[in-house]
Amino acid sequence: MVELRGWPQRGTQVVVGNRFNGDKLEIRVPCKPEYVRTIRRAVAEFAASLNMPDSAVADIEIAASEAVANVIRHAYTGCQKLPPVRVKCAQSRSGLTVEVVDKGCGFDAPPRDVIPDVDFEKEGGLGIILIKNFMDRVYYVSRPGEGTRIRMTKCSRRKGSEPGAGKYMASRNH
Repeated sequence: MVELRGWPQRGTQVVVGNRFNGDKLEIRVPCKPEYVRTIRRAVAEFAASLNMPDSAVADIEIAASEAVANVIRHAYTGCQKLPPVRVKCAQSRSGLTVEVVDKGCGFDAPPRDVIPDVDFEKEGGLGIILIKNFMDRVYYVSRPGEGTRIRMTKCSRRKGSEPGAGKYMASRNH
């Protein structure tokens, strides 16, 4: 069982427990920018509690933060009522998997081999690129009108080992 210090923050639902193949953490936060920091902190503390190397903890923290920021920026555009953002972390034999789920508008996922055009003059647009570079496996499924689920895995490594090339998978279910 993992204990997160100082939790829960107002408006945050945190479930920490065990399941058969390892520890898990589930967080639900309001879909507001001020809660990105809450997710960063919770995910980083959880990864650190699993004795992951500091560099892996930092990578996981950044990727989770980017995924949640994307939900806040894009998932509920034009909606009056904003459902909470759900983040799940689970340890497995291969490492730590973080899943971010929204019930927003969804989007058309680009094919796996297509690198999106980036306008470096504008803020944003690098979220999925950063996530792919910081995590070892990234999978997402998004359907217009149904929401998005992104699953990111950081493989366990011994301290001092070099990170491998990230793998990227997108599901184009329209």
